[in-house]
Amino acid sequence: MRETNLKKLDLNLLVALNALLEECHVSRAANRINLSQPAMSRALARLRIMFKDPLLIKGSTGMMLTVRAQDLYQPLQSILRDITHIVAPPTFDPKTMHGEIVIAARDYELATILPKVITKVTTLAPHLKLSVLQLFGDNLSLLEHQADFALAGTESKSATLHRTTLFEEKFSCIQSRKNSTIHQKMNLKKYLQMKHCLVTISSFGLSIVDQILAQKKLKRNVVIRVPHFLAVSHIVAHSDLVATLPHRLCELISQQENIVLLDPPLKIPTFPIYLYWHVRNQENPMHKWFRELIKNSINY
Repeated sequence: MRETNLKKLDLNLLVALNALLEECHVSRAANRINLSQPAMSRALARLRIMFKDPLLIKGSTGMMLTVRAQDLYQPLQSILRDITHIVAPPTFDPKTMHGEIVIAARDYELATILPKVITKVTTLAPHLKLSVLQLFGDNLSLLEHQADFALAGTESKSATLHRTTLFEEKFSCIQSRKNSTIHQKMNLKKYLQMKHCLVTISSFGLSIVDQILAQKKLKRNVVIRVPHFLAVSHIVAHSDLVATLPHRLCELISQQENIVLLDPPLKIPTFPIYLYWHVRNQENPMHKWFRELIKNSINY
């Protein structure tokens, strides 16, 4: 069919044509696709002009198909099937899914969130591969071209990003069981006197703990700054230092190291951990499935 005709083609006419070819009766074809009899008669008139053929003619026992109409039947079935597949939601089976999911995260999210996710992925989608890119500071630009998702406590309201809150995180303190002050009560005075290890993931301003202390005109004794959360566990385990870290990470460290988990002696607001993704992947079936899997993996 020439392009000039395609521009004028009404796909609803193909649905009407299919009903007419199968019913060989205008009224029954109309009922089948919820059209009035006059509307179906008008559709038949347009189809006759389009195909330059009467399509349905009177026979001895009723209406019958012309040779041209008979020739149209099989190609029409194929066209309607293809159109249905195009507009229908794609089928999705995680067990047969192949591909790769790229996640941008810091070592905190990597250690506390991804182990449970990996366990579920290897069970439910054994052919799916996961890759992790390091998230630097509060920069989510990796989502523009390199990463599918980002796990972060970063606040961003970019028009190109979607997000969902996975959980609210609080803070805890860790120190070595061999710390010389382990038997002293952790109060604010002791906290300020202790030597602190600070994780610096962003070069912008004070940490939330130091902001709160500054409001009280107080300052803690930070003797070392490190760029990674997991390095703190080994530093604290073999020193008299204390660290104030996200609670889930402190719980994880206390299970694996010679570490004591303590409540901080000041009120620190909780903060959300988000899952970010780019708007272009909003309706991607594999990504929708993975978003739900991550949310379902957070059970506390």
